[in-house]
Amino acid sequence: MVLHGCAPGARVRLTHVTVPAGERLRLAELGFIRGAELRVLGRGATGGLFVGLGDARIALDTATAHDLHVSHA
Repeated sequence: MVLHGCAPGARVRLTHVTVPAGERLRLAELGFIRGAELRVLGRGATGGLFVGLGDARIALDTATAHDLHVSHA
């Protein structure tokens, strides 16, 4: 399933990322790597997501949230 389909409050584990290589590198620098545990904190007004990753809170746009594939943690 993709991260965008997860409801606020969900805890999921990142399985793979399908964004272009340059974006993938930036996401990896932020901690979005295979096996990372994410918490969906909420949805933005335009459809993006707020996620928790470790101690960080990160906003993702809709397209990026569709390109992050996850499984239940």
